[in-house]
Amino acid sequence: MPTTQALGQLEIVIIGAGPAGLATARLLHLAGVGARVLERDTDRLARTQGGSLDLGVNTGLRVLSAAGLTAEFERLARPQGQHTAYFDTEGTVLLTTDESDEDETRPEIDRLELRSLLLDSLPGGTVEWGRKVTSVARAGNQWGLALDDGDTVEADLVIGADGINSRTRPVVTDEAPAYTGVTFIAGEIARPLPGSYAAEIVGEGAGLVLGYGKAFLCQRNGDGSIRVYFAQRRDQDPSRTAGSTLREPGFIRAELDREFQEWSPRMRGILDEVESEFVWWPLYTVPVRQRWLRRGGLTLIGDAAHVMPPFTGQGVNMGLVDALELVTALTSAEHVDVDAAIGAYETSMLTRMEEEVAATHAVQDVLLSPDGPGALLAMASHD
Repeated sequence: MPTTQALGQLEIVIIGAGPAGLATARLLHLAGVGARVLERDTDRLARTQGGSLDLGVNTGLRVLSAAGLTAEFERLARPQGQHTAYFDTEGTVLLTTDESDEDETRPEIDRLELRSLLLDSLPGGTVEWGRKVTSVARAGNQWGLALDDGDTVEADLVIGADGINSRTRPVVTDEAPAYTGVTFIAGEIARPLPGSYAAEIVGEGAGLVLGYGKAFLCQRNGDGSIRVYFAQRRDQDPSRTAGSTLREPGFIRAELDREFQEWSPRMRGILDEVESEFVWWPLYTVPVRQRWLRRGGLTLIGDAAHVMPPFTGQGVNMGLVDALELVTALTSAEHVDVDAAIGAYETSMLTRMEEEVAATHAVQDVLLSPDGPGALLAMASHD
């Protein structure tokens, strides 16, 4: 049986130091099991981690509790971040929601702060920075992980937490994430000026401006900055890759101003508030129902397992739940070995994610409806 003593004799490698990978390492550490985390970033501040996350009491917060990190989270969290206002393109308020409208409490935390909280909970040296895995393949009774510097790492158990471009995913399925037809162009207002219209829309939480197949999504961060996403249904641009910086911000502003020209001038003025360069973010998804092959000593968690659009805010929550369910299975006496534990985890996770992936696609269709805000109001009237 996969007791903690047996697990402790295995070489366990987690690929990726995002929230799911770090939570897995933390939960294993609490169980007395060590793991190496290989991360392609050169350090924790090598790149921006994006905007805020909302963690659910029955999902992400439950995992942080199991990881012994509730107090640290509460010190950093922003309960007021649950407030969301919805507007039409003229700035008329259509709908507002707060924590009383949610099925569960979902306080906000900045993605960078969540990652730092998890990093600081691990023994020094657990995360090996600047270690980019380029391929994963069988190496006798183990797995061989090829790195971009020519090195090879061997492992008895590989946990792929390496995101949408996972090098681990092709080992278990030939279903690569597919483009949803929606792209975000993201920017940041680091210091909203007095009279900022973006600040007026977002308040202390989030503001969504809904057009016809287009939207502005604005989100307050813990440092007072505002993350802005310009969402559109558009063909994929092969010349641009996910996360790439779009040069010539002035040109991008002019392009977006033209594409949103039917919106009010004040609404389009949010473009001029963005101080940073713009980042290209096409949205990808896995199928609602996935087909995986069982691979002894290897599995996936987080976006590597089930990347999906962010419209329900469940991506990180589900990745954290993956970490808890996987570690619980691995350390449970009810499974005869590691592979049986992995099989139980995968069966449960893939079933759970069918509903989650379908739900976020449904919300995407409402927020970016060709019929405009009417789809949202119709949904709200039936709740």
